[in-house]
Amino acid sequence: MSKETSMNEPAGVKAWYNGFSGRQVSTGVNLRHFRLMNELIAGGLNRTNSVLEAGCGVGTLTSLLHSYIRRGKIVSIDISDKSVAIAAGRFPKSKRVEFIATDILNFQYPEKFDFIILADVLEHIPVDQHKALIGVLAAHMHADSQIFINIPHPQALDYIRETKPEQLQIIDQSLSADKLMEDIYDNGLSLVSYRSYSLFNREHDYVLIWLSNKAGTTLHPLPKLCIIRRKLAARIGFFISRL
Repeated sequence: MSKETSMNEPAGVKAWYNGFSGRQVSTGVNLRHFRLMNELIAGGLNRTNSVLEAGCGVGTLTSLLHSYIRRGKIVSIDISDKSVAIAAGRFPKSKRVEFIATDILNFQYPEKFDFIILADVLEHIPVDQHKALIGVLAAHMHADSQIFINIPHPQALDYIRETKPEQLQIIDQSLSADKLMEDIYDNGLSLVSYRSYSLFNREHDYVLIWLSNKAGTTLHPLPKLCIIRRKLAARIGFFISRL
């Protein structure tokens, strides 16, 4: 089965990730997963939240989410039924996590979520499906929901494509910010932050994106004392930089 003939066919993608599940198990939790958890917690994730994890794979990040969200709920989905079976086997008695094998474009759930997480998932879904995909996610958001997206930096992925193509998955696209933002705004969502960072290389190799529901976007002015302190810290930092 070639990448060219199967990359847009759900059955082909499902079969590829069924075969990829063993490699995910052997990789286990790495630096990326811990970094993402720390970013989520810094972004407001708490122990009582409801979370939709799209593209859970064999449940690697799920295991960290499950250990942290002790009084909330996690719904983890993946197109690979084999991966979902492996992930579910990690939590045989837990009532806090639910696994569903489904194509994300077909996902429907009766509840809305506080956080929706796509950790290195979006680059593996064809770009022409992104607008519909984000629409599915938006339908599962309430006014205060947030979407957390982590993707490879497009230039880093371009480099891997040129130098180590054997490391690529069946679909591995370099995602430009302009097209991604167009799909986001067309679905009525708002960009909170877009930040590149370094993880495994000296250069920035990943991008973190936070989205919110436009309907829930408001401004809450900080107390004057807080602003004064920030100004003082900024002034001190500026003068120190001149020394």
